[in-house]
Amino acid sequence: MRHDNIPVDLIDMDTEGQLLHPDSRKPIPRDAVPGFLEDHLRLREETTDIFFHVHGWRTSPDQAEAKAHRLFGLVDTMMAQQAHAYPRLHGFRPQYVAVRWPSAKNLLPLDYYTIRDRTEAMSESGQVPRLLATILGYFNTHRELPEPGPDVFAGAYGQYLHCIGHSFGSRFLLRGILEATERLTMGGPDTLGWNWHDPAYPWTLDSLTLFQAALPADAFGQQPFNAILEANVLNAPVVMTYSPSDTALGAYHRLSEKQVGIGHSGAIAPAEAIANLPLHEIGTSYSFASDKRLINVDASHLFLRGMRLAGGAHSDFYHPESAHLLLCLANAAR
Repeated sequence: MRHDNIPVDLIDMDTEGQLLHPDSRKPIPRDAVPGFLEDHLRLREETTDIFFHVHGWRTSPDQAEAKAHRLFGLVDTMMAQQAHAYPRLHGFRPQYVAVRWPSAKNLLPLDYYTIRDRTEAMSESGQVPRLLATILGYFNTHRELPEPGPDVFAGAYGQYLHCIGHSFGSRFLLRGILEATERLTMGGPDTLGWNWHDPAYPWTLDSLTLFQAALPADAFGQQPFNAILEANVLNAPVVMTYSPSDTALGAYHRLSEKQVGIGHSGAIAPAEAIANLPLHEIGTSYSFASDKRLINVDASHLFLRGMRLAGGAHSDFYHPESAHLLLCLANAAR
C-alpha cells in the first residue's frame, strides 16, 4: 500500500544540531527557530495530535521521508479501519512531522561511536531542545496555556504531542527531552492526563514510543538517561519495543556497548520502574500500567524479517500492530 499521499512536514538538521532552511540549506539562527517553525510547520488550531518522528542510524534524507510516510500511513489506516478501538480520539485530526538528521558518517561499522556521540552533541550544544520546546509551545508567543481542568488537553491549543524514535532516533529524543527540561522553568496549570505531571511544565510530551531503541539494556539505571524517570516535559511512560531477531542490537551492539541493546531484549533497569507487555493484535486493547515509567513491549512474534548480517529485524516495525500501539497510547493520554 502506498502512503506517500500522507502529508508529512519535514525538518532538517545538520551535524551540529542546527535547523536548516529548506530552500537555502543554511542554518537558522537560534533566536529565529520559533518563528521559522511557526511558519514552516503551520501547526493548526484544529489539530488534536502532533506525531513527531525521528529516524535511526544510516538513514538517508529520502529514506527518512519515505519511512515517515509509511509509518504515519499505517496510523491513518488503523484509525480509518477501527476508530471504535480508540474511543477518546473522537474528532481525531493528526499532524505528522518528521526530523531528518545526518545519521551516518560512512559505510563502516566504526561510525557507531561517531553517531552515538553526535546524538549527544546535537542536544547539548545544538537546537534539538529548542525544537522540542517550540513545538510544545514554550517559545510561541501566539499561543495560550490550556485552561485548567481534568479534561483539557496538555499541549498548546489543546494539542497532544507524541514522539516516536527508531534506533538512534531514540537517543536523539531522550537527549532532547532531558536538555529541554533542564532549560525550561515556566510554570502553569495542571491539565495533564498521565500520572507523571509536574506543574512546572504546562505543555508536555504526551507519549514516547521507541521502536528498537539503540540503548544499552541498563540505560535507564545509569546517567544520563535515569533522569527521564524524574519530573520533566515527558508526561508519559517510555514505551519500548524489542525483538531478539534484531541482530543489530544483539551481538553487534554487545561489541560496541558491552551488552545487548534495549531493542533486542528490553530494558532491564531499574527493575522496579519496568512493566512488560506483548505487542497486541490490532483488535486487542492495551491496559498500560499506571505506576511504571518504563514499558517493554515484546514484539518477538512479529518483528522477524531482515537479513541477519544487515541488522536482522532492526527495521521490521512497519506493521499495523505498531500503529495500533501508537493510537492506544494517544488514547490513554486523554
